[in-house]
Amino acid sequence: MFRKLTTIMVISFVMVNGLFLSGLSFVSYKYFFNFTSEEISEARLTLLNESAKKLSGFITSVSEAGMYIAINRNVIQMFSDEPASSYEAIAEQRELTQLVNGVTSLKTYIHSIDIYTDRYENYPKIPGKIVQSKENIENERWFKQLFNKMDDGWVPKHQSAFSNQEFISYVHRILNQRGQTVGYIKVNVLAETFFDYMSNKELLKESDEPLILLNTGRKIIAQTHSPESFQVLDEITISAPSEPYMMLTETYNQYSNHHELIKHENEFFLLLISEPNYEQWSLVQLIPVDPLYQETRKIGFTILLMGLLGLVLSVPIVYWVGKRFTGPISKLITGMKYVEKGRFDKKVGPYYIEEYDTLANNFNHMTNQLNETLNNLKKENGFRREAEIRALQSQIMPHFLYNTLDMIRWKAMDHRADDISHMVNQLSRMLRISLSGGRQFILLRDELEHAKSYVDIQRARLKEEFIYEVKIPASLKDLYVPKIILQPFIENSMKHGYIDLSKKVVRIIIFAKIVKETNNDCLEITVTDFGCGLPENWNLHDSKGIGIKNVQERIWMYCGHPYGIKLFNHQDGGTAVRIVLPIIKEQAELDVWIKKQHKWFDGTKGEGQS
Repeated sequence: MFRKLTTIMVISFVMVNGLFLSGLSFVSYKYFFNFTSEEISEARLTLLNESAKKLSGFITSVSEAGMYIAINRNVIQMFSDEPASSYEAIAEQRELTQLVNGVTSLKTYIHSIDIYTDRYENYPKIPGKIVQSKENIENERWFKQLFNKMDDGWVPKHQSAFSNQEFISYVHRILNQRGQTVGYIKVNVLAETFFDYMSNKELLKESDEPLILLNTGRKIIAQTHSPESFQVLDEITISAPSEPYMMLTETYNQYSNHHELIKHENEFFLLLISEPNYEQWSLVQLIPVDPLYQETRKIGFTILLMGLLGLVLSVPIVYWVGKRFTGPISKLITGMKYVEKGRFDKKVGPYYIEEYDTLANNFNHMTNQLNETLNNLKKENGFRREAEIRALQSQIMPHFLYNTLDMIRWKAMDHRADDISHMVNQLSRMLRISLSGGRQFILLRDELEHAKSYVDIQRARLKEEFIYEVKIPASLKDLYVPKIILQPFIENSMKHGYIDLSKKVVRIIIFAKIVKETNNDCLEITVTDFGCGLPENWNLHDSKGIGIKNVQERIWMYCGHPYGIKLFNHQDGGTAVRIVLPIIKEQAELDVWIKKQHKWFDGTKGEGQS
């Protein structure tokens, strides 16, 4: 019976198909498992990144509470001079207590706030533990390491000196007006509260999975773990006996937005390291692989079982089942090869099996995104080329205008038209200052030169008496201001304030001084004329001219509120324009305001702008 050709062919075919099907099923399972594992790891890493971003707001809120007290103007002023009497010392302690209670009442997740200072060592102390001796914090194990070079920082989980409660704290140095350290602010959050924010149960359902919180220096601030994962955590962290901090080992310290499988005692764990959030803090999560990939393994075993069943039933069924399960994968691989060649129009699916259909939809979405990205890059290259051409054109235009004005000036001098030559020279100076190499801020002395050039042109044109005075201290002329903010108001004064120039002498005065606006020092520039003044019930919003509104909008755009302009009739008759600007003394401060301007253009206006 076994020597019959038919039997041998069937047995041989079944054996060959059995080996082939076994191999195909194994390869398919491995490929599917690796692909699905990568997708799961990426998805969990995305959840961890979202959790890190959510934790960012909590961390910022706690640190802002400490900074609010440490840099409070009243606190700094209070700590700059010794108390005059015991009564004043007690009053200061009560004021500090009220300030701390106000912060903790608003932010309920803050357990307590401690103030450490030696300021009241020789005075009576009010009941309570808010104001303590500076010695209490300086004796802490972590103090010298944390405050050797820094003004603030986070203290990892530690036990309270007054109870068995465990805290994670933010500490900020208090400086007086002379820059001397006079105390410390310590904002305490219960470790349990911190862990609740770390776990983020809305995103990470498995709350017993170990989590590690890293600060900016990649040191461990807090960690949660289940007992069975304790030894695994020890393998990826390191701590020196003399230091309160734990850190990731050198192998993992350099990773961010990273996932990998690690093995411990024949058991695999998925290690996830999030990307740093806004404060450069990161989360690390350790997940046992077996529960995570349990469903994936079930699918793999189902594939193997169906292969064996197909082999037992019949050869045609084995062939059909093989094609059924390997066909979609082959098409996906074919589609990937098309993508490797730069063709993004290849589509796969739909498929009856849900898993393959999901893979096909993801593949089609990926090709669509790649195609859209490629088209956007082509458009951006076109826009970039057009911008380069416009930049070259904008470079040649000022050069052309300068040369042309210079030619007109010399031609006027040839014809002894000194007044025209002078006016052209002043116009050239105005053009040079108004362009300023593309800068939005210039020195006040340059802005005054721009205004004077305009006044000189008007003097040459009017042939009337024109009194123009600048009463500004020399020290204020080196401050930075937005350019072309004076000339529009001088022009308006001449155009609308002195309608009949034959009956009234034109007089314009410019003042500048430092004033207080909303507790901040500001530069106030006043342009005053003695003309007919503003009409009754005049309003800036009703003005039809663009000069005044242009200056207002640019000041709001560059500086934000409460800066801007205000027009009113002064008591001596005529109009006064009050311009309020921030005090910008150096280039570094100017760069800050330029960045604020860029944020405005990106759609993030300052509060109160419109």
